[in-house]
Amino acid sequence: MEKITLSIFVPCFNEENNIISTLNNIKEGILNVSYEVLVVDDASKDKTIERVEKFKKNNPSVNVKIFKNENNKGIGFNYYATAHRALGKYYMLINGDAVDPPNEIKKIVNSIGKADMILTYLIDPRGIFRRTVSRIFVIIINLITLNKIKYYNGSNIHLLENVKLYSGERSGFGYQAELITAQLRQKKTYIEIEIAQYLSSGTSESLALGSIPSVIGSIILIFLNQIIYAVKKILNIN
Repeated sequence: MEKITLSIFVPCFNEENNIISTLNNIKEGILNVSYEVLVVDDASKDKTIERVEKFKKNNPSVNVKIFKNENNKGIGFNYYATAHRALGKYYMLINGDAVDPPNEIKKIVNSIGKADMILTYLIDPRGIFRRTVSRIFVIIINLITLNKIKYYNGSNIHLLENVKLYSGERSGFGYQAELITAQLRQKKTYIEIEIAQYLSSGTSESLALGSIPSVIGSIILIFLNQIIYAVKKILNIN
């Protein structure tokens, strides 16, 4: 059996109109790396699963695994839960709303091995509200942690073992910021890559009003962990 280098987590919620494009983008963008695609349907009410199953049948050379939740659990929970099902050395997020073009996926994947974290930031096609909210979130997290990360919620790649080590913490909308800041406190290395995305028409990672308490919870957790880290450093506690 071929050893898998990259496990790709594809979260979906009512993405019947986008999921085939997402899977084709992955197929076209990743050519020289052994990979698996872990599609997680988060209790969709449409035909997302049927579309994935059809793609899998028509593309037997692509290693697609399908997981379906009976109840909606959210992207953060699914991200960590799926990591424990993954078999690759590296773990990547690609949302099911087909925003990542093949050439951009290729650019990200070609950077595997250059650092512990491959972090992406956007040539952002979204509306002014989404851009402003994202920018404020980044500024707050960077102020708390004294980091200079350009964007936290991109199609990032991590060593799978590092994702598994952090799983079990909170898993809300700010899960990637929690993971990245935790790894930076552990002196993990990173590079940042600028990517362009298509404008999303899906719902896999949409920012609804209901996600705001989760975002606030992530900010509080990151702040508390940063305080604990600073105190341990001052007291020279490992």
